[in-house]
Amino acid sequence: MRVCIIGNGIAGINTAAALRQDGLSAGLPPVRAGGEDGNSGPSLAIDVFTSESLPFYSRVRLPEVLSGSAKPEDIAFYKPDWYEKRSISVHLSASVVSFDPSAKNLTLADGRIESWDALVLATGASSNRPGIPGVESSGVFTMRTMEDVLAIRSHVLAHPSSASVIGGGLLGLEAACALKDAGAETVRVFELFPRLLPRQLDETGAALLASRFAAMGIEVVCGAETARLEPGLIVLKDGRVFQSATTLLSMGVHSNIELATAAGLEVKRGIVVDERMHTSAPDVYAVGDCAEFGGIVWGIIPAALEQAPVAAKQIVSALSKSTKSTESTKSTEAPVYVQTVPKTALKIAGIELMSVGKAVPTNEEASAGRYEILMNVWSGGSRYEKYVLAPSADPNLAANNATILVGAILYGSRANQSFVQAHIGKPADTADIARLLDL
Repeated sequence: MRVCIIGNGIAGINTAAALRQDGLSAGLPPVRAGGEDGNSGPSLAIDVFTSESLPFYSRVRLPEVLSGSAKPEDIAFYKPDWYEKRSISVHLSASVVSFDPSAKNLTLADGRIESWDALVLATGASSNRPGIPGVESSGVFTMRTMEDVLAIRSHVLAHPSSASVIGGGLLGLEAACALKDAGAETVRVFELFPRLLPRQLDETGAALLASRFAAMGIEVVCGAETARLEPGLIVLKDGRVFQSATTLLSMGVHSNIELATAAGLEVKRGIVVDERMHTSAPDVYAVGDCAEFGGIVWGIIPAALEQAPVAAKQIVSALSKSTKSTESTKSTEAPVYVQTVPKTALKIAGIELMSVGKAVPTNEEASAGRYEILMNVWSGGSRYEKYVLAPSADPNLAANNATILVGAILYGSRANQSFVQAHIGKPADTADIARLLDL
């Protein structure tokens, strides 16, 4: 029995690891030399195909390679023996150009045809490259792969006078810091919205973050809509012009759905899956940035980590049942995927940041008086915390005037992150929060 996985990112490799673990538990050992071993029953082969020339590496650490603080090999997730011990075969520089759900095979760019019993699409996502005039100019890049990063770093080293990032999201801010560390003399971040991270930060938090970036020598330009790009220049729609020898587009991503579309699978923004990570084709699954569940493509690491083991257990369960082994079937009863609950907890340029839940109520929500907000900015602006509470919907709790912690922003310190993680969505006492805020 053979499972093929297209994509060796975090979703694909975690699916492969879970497949091997669950397969062993279900009595499906690795395929030995010479094929299936008749003495031990059916075996399980796991093959991963990727267009990249490198084994699985940490995409979130790509800014470190751009800055020069890490080498490409430093961000590899596993050493070769990790794959060997698990009998996971990774085929590098092996682009899949099509697959046939009916024939249960896939075709590689070199013409080879590989068969499978189950197929996992972990094709990930690609950077958006909007139709801004001049977007194909020399010196304009996106950052998604190691190849991208090495090209950007090489260009910055050759043209260090100025660098820009269009898009002030999490990746864009990390990239701006990396460009500065790589040697760019002038670095700017251009953000379309009036403030940085509008989904994660309110005006106070965003202003503190912008000030911190200014102190690092990185200018933040908000409310900036790009009109066009010219060689070495960024022209905004309000007429302002900025020098930019290296321009990095950090304007979101889109799911890689081309293979699935060509194969006739149901596709919307992503490859549509059910709670078992099944696509619309039998024995074909999708996980990670390419998968759409309940109308949502998360495009975040937690979703990939939650979806991968579900797909693996479903596959092993199906393969086990096909052997008519009662023992195997019992050992692989498979759970289903439930929608990911996003939480932002990260470091931006060494700054601790957590944003959870309804951290930024709309102006209408705030004026309605539904929420109680407690906040504090510590001296010097290095730390800011905000807690958003709402009346409990539980009649028993509401009778005691209980409030529920529905959102929080923690900027500049990890001290109270555990409190937020333990209390989000649960009753929280305002006196306890006041003590956390040193009020």
